[in-house]
Amino acid sequence: MRKLQLAMAVAVACTIFFSSLVIIPNVLGQTDNVKVLSYSWYASSSNNDFIVVGEVQNTANFVLSSVSLNAAVYASDGTEIVSGSTKIFANYLLPLQKAPFYIDFGNPGSGANSTYSSVSYVDFTVSIAPETNDQMYEGLSLNPAFSGVVEGAYIVLGAVNNNGNQTAKDIVVVATYYNNAGTVVAVGFNNVTSTLTANNSTTFTLSEYDATPNLVAQISNYSLLVQTSTLQSNSLSSPSSLLSSSSLGSLWLIYGVIGAVVIVVVAVTVLVFLRKRRNLPPPPPPPQS
Repeated sequence: MRKLQLAMAVAVACTIFFSSLVIIPNVLGQTDNVKVLSYSWYASSSNNDFIVVGEVQNTANFVLSSVSLNAAVYASDGTEIVSGSTKIFANYLLPLQKAPFYIDFGNPGSGANSTYSSVSYVDFTVSIAPETNDQMYEGLSLNPAFSGVVEGAYIVLGAVNNNGNQTAKDIVVVATYYNNAGTVVAVGFNNVTSTLTANNSTTFTLSEYDATPNLVAQISNYSLLVQTSTLQSNSLSSPSSLLSSSSLGSLWLIYGVIGAVVIVVVAVTVLVFLRKRRNLPPPPPPPQS
């Protein structure tokens, strides 16, 4: 009986071990490659919603797509006030590239437990950050021509140039606004055009969301990011890129399943053998001399 229990324990333990090999690399690899660099919050000028803005960076050496964040707002006593999620303003994030985010948590009303007046900090976790072999079309460039305060908003004017050989579609220009300390204080974007053919240009104009005199007064610098739904024509997977972290995760999955199956089969075989041996009749007595 002890041998039966031992065989089953070994099978279960090995199955759990192989499963952990499958799960852990994928979870860590997906979320550890994005870093929140800075953030701040304010009340929206239009509806008094609680807004959190910030910036992330891809710290991996490969492209990430559809990066999404979860955020929880806490009071000074550690009580969670509200939580939410958002997608960053970039479809594809290159290694070391930065992109802003904007989270609207809504208007909490006047309840004692829902006011934002006691906000102390915001805790972020990366919910989605998959590696991809695709890459956004690289033929676009930006040429800012003017930036400054116009009628109470921080305006940026310039041109989008298509210097490549593909037609770019769904072009968006994104702005991240910083204060003197380099902290993000506002973001904005503009859907510039639906199509821009090769060797052509178009103009853009954008400003920050929720412009107020107090918010505009904090802005001392900005950065721009151009996005398009068009992919780079040569961004197909190459043989050398097949063993990415996601591919290695798949290999771990295959090996883990095979290993678990083998262990279970061996354990069952041992159990059957022991059971059969237990049911065998006793050996005949030794021959009499």
